[in-house]
Formats: sequence, C-alpha cells, structure tokens
Amino acid sequence: MKGYFGYDTTSGLKPVLSRWDFFLLLWMILLNIALGYRINILSLLGLYLGFKLLPILSPALYKTLIVIYSIVGFIYAPTGVIYGPPDVNVVGSFLYTTPEESIGFIKQTPFYIFILSLIVLLLGLFLVTEKKSPSHKIPRRVFYSFIIAFLAIVAVGLIKKNRIDLPAYRFVSELSSAYYTVTKQNQSYAAIMQNKPIWAPIVKKRQYHTYLLIVGESVRRDYLHSFGGKFDNTPWLDQVPATIFTNYISAGPATVISLTNTLVFKQNKEKQLNNSIVTLAEKSGFETWWLSNQGVKSHSDSPIARIAKSANHTVFINPGKADYSSSSFDENLLPHLEDALNNPASDKLIILHLMGSHPRACDRTQGLFDINVGSKELSCYVKSIGMTDTFLSKTAAIVKRHTDNWTMMYFSDHGLSYVDRNSASAYLTHGDKTKENYQVPFFIINSDSTERSVVSQPRSALDFLTTFSEWLNIEDKSITNRCNMLSDDDCHVRHDVYDFNEKVQNYETLPSVP
Repeated sequence: MKGYFGYDTTSGLKPVLSRWDFFLLLWMILLNIALGYRINILSLLGLYLGFKLLPILSPALYKTLIVIYSIVGFIYAPTGVIYGPPDVNVVGSFLYTTPEESIGFIKQTPFYIFILSLIVLLLGLFLVTEKKSPSHKIPRRVFYSFIIAFLAIVAVGLIKKNRIDLPAYRFVSELSSAYYTVTKQNQSYAAIMQNKPIWAPIVKKRQYHTYLLIVGESVRRDYLHSFGGKFDNTPWLDQVPATIFTNYISAGPATVISLTNTLVFKQNKEKQLNNSIVTLAEKSGFETWWLSNQGVKSHSDSPIARIAKSANHTVFINPGKADYSSSSFDENLLPHLEDALNNPASDKLIILHLMGSHPRACDRTQGLFDINVGSKELSCYVKSIGMTDTFLSKTAAIVKRHTDNWTMMYFSDHGLSYVDRNSASAYLTHGDKTKENYQVPFFIINSDSTERSVVSQPRSALDFLTTFSEWLNIEDKSITNRCNMLSDDDCHVRHDVYDFNEKVQNYETLPSVP
C-alpha cells in the first residue's frame, strides 16, 4: 500500500513526511512571508520542531497558537509582504491611521497578497482539524532528539543574533517593542509640549514679510521634470526663477519619522516638539499658520498634528479624520490661504501641509492621467505631481495679489519605492531600502528673484533648522550655523537617514532603484 509521497507503508517503513507534516511546513513558510520575514531554513526548522512537539505536550496550546497565528497572518499579510515585520513606522501608522486610509491601502494591495492571506488561514484551519496530526506519542528517543535540536537552534539564534530567531516569536517580540516605543514617544511628546520653547533668536534685517513653507507628500525627485524627470509634468516650476536643490535628501522614509526629525530641535537624541520651526518663527516675531490637508484625530494626534497645533492659527480641512479619498484636493487649502494673507499681521509664516502624491495616486487624480507610463497607478502618480505643480502656481498667484514681498519654500517629506516594478500593476509605496525613498524635491522662490539657480551640493533635512533659520534671516545659539545652506557651498553635510525603526543608516550605502 502506497503512503504519502510514494513510500510503501506495508513494508514497515513509515513515510518521511505525513500529510500533516507537509501542510505544517507549507503553512509555516507562507506564515513567515505573511509576517514580513525572509525565508531562513534554520529558523523554519526550529519553528517546525516546536510545532511538532506542541501537539504531544499540549494539544490545546498547539491548536490555540495555530489559530492565533493563522488569523494574525491573514490580517497582517498585506502589511508584511510590502513593508516587512512590525516596526516603529508600522505601529505608528496603525495608531494614526483612519478607516479612509486603510481602505486606500487595501485597494492598492496586489491581489496575490490576499490569496496568500487566505491560504494561510485555510491551512491553519486544516492543521487544527486534521485527525492525523501527531498527537500520539512518539518514541522517547525521537522526542528527546527533537527537544535537543529545537533548543540548539534557539541557542544558535541567541548566540549569533542575540535573539530567539523564530519568526512567530520575533513577530510578537518586535510588535510589542515597537508599540512600547511609539506609546512611550507619545507620552513624552505630550509632556514636552507643555514646556516653554528655548529659542532666543537674533532677528536680522527682515528680507520678506510673507514666508510660505509648503510641505509635499510622497514625492520622488526623479518624477519631477524640473529635477530631471522624463515626464513633462511641472510646466510652472520649469519656467519660474527658482533656486533648485538637486541633491536634497529627507530625514526619513515616512511622514512622521521624516518631519519630526526635520522640523524640531533635538537634544540628547530627544525630539523636543515644543522647539519646532513654528515656535522659532513665533519667537522671531512672526504670526504663524498651519494649514493642513492631512487629517487629525483628537484622541491620538500624531507628533505632526501636535506641532501644527502650536501655531497661532491651525486649520485641518479634514478634522476628525484623515480623508485620503479623491475628494481631498489640496486646492481646498487655498481659501484658507486667502484668509491668512488677509490677516493684518505684518510678518507671517504660513505652512501648508499637502496631500500631494500620497498613495493611492489615482485617488488624488480621480483615476485620470495625461501620460500613460505603462501602469495606471504610476500614470496617476505622474499626474498627481502635475496637480501639485498647478497648486503651487495658484498659490504663488494668490500671494502676488496680496503682497510684492514674499518667499516660498517647498520640499517633500519622503520618496517612495516600487512594488511589482516594470509591470502593468506597478505602483509606489513607502520603503526604506533605496536612495529613492529619501530623494525629494526642494526649491525656493523669492518675489525679487530674476534668475534660475541650482544648488547641486548635498543638503540634508537633518540640517533643516539651519536652513530654515537662514531663510528667515535669524540666528539662535541652539542652531548650528557652520555653512550657508542656501548657497552652493560644500557644507560637508551628513549622509545619515533614519529607517522605519528610526535607526540611523548611511544614505550612501543604499542601492538606487530608479
């Protein structure tokens, strides 16, 4: 009689793998992928031995863990496959996200990932209902051999990597660690915001009276025509007398990580949200506005929302939610810009936080695009940057109507990475593994500029406080001022960037995937 995999069970030889063993291994491999981990044979073997022993030691615990991890894998797979295992960025995004953004993320997720999720769940259900699972006793010698092998694999992970290198265990450990870090940060931010700013700026001659800082969203520099992109999507920026920074890198690969490391002062690695560009401007005599097309939730404000609320005037055009749907156009900010410009204050800093090119790009453009680049989502992405260019042109026109003494600075918070590159289903999403995740556009336009200029020397968002203070023409003893960041001087800037876990990485060592 033939057993599984063709072995003859009538001769007294048992099959090497039973049906239960085969599906257990398949489930573990797919679960490993769903949780965001790379395939590691030793780790999988350790996990296999652990689940091989569990039905013998405690059938109830075995079934409980299979069910729990199957459900977790089913839910987490869209995040795990695209972003990897849980980290500070994943947990922070979960805490600050809303149903609208979640729906947008689900719409963008490739269909094969949902198939993977479903298979993980179905295999888990099979494993807990399979009558031939090894709940019977095995020979004591084999049992002890399994235990010794399992402990040896765990010991190897502890010695080599200082951790238990089993995917199921790592997921729980890393999720708990990231959640603890984010909640601790939030508590710290709330306390810090109660402190008075340390700024004591020296104000030089005021060059301009109206300063506009526009923060873009999810814009890769290589997709702008003005920065060498091959698609003609920035007609306004192409012709204005701007100072173009062609080698500017963001501080991080996602909004919160990037902007908290860009806009605030840090002391002993602690981000002091009370000492931000907003409070620095206010201490320098500016009336401040923060106009945002991004959401805010009063019960779990992100650090960026906390900074925004420190402005003299704060407007969220999507209060109580983060509306990432097609109705959330950046141009909805323009009436509020008009209100700010009508204010009688003599010196103003107006910050506009855009939705820009936030995934899904086709939600930004209502599914419309002008240039077909082979993928609908990438075509919409090109279009979304064109829409930002149009927004910037309208912003400049409005400011010109109100004053002839103004300056505008624009940069994006971070870039993006490809998923399914070179396919009809290709799209861009957050990532921290390539240079393009950090390569963003940065430019300045002044009302009295007559010529276009280029700053090709490297500039880092980690030096933004220095750049910002030079732009406002102020000095503060807390801000390093070793070089003219607004010139093309070689300032020997840092090449550090932060990854999703807010760990420092060397930008120069990252690969480029244009």
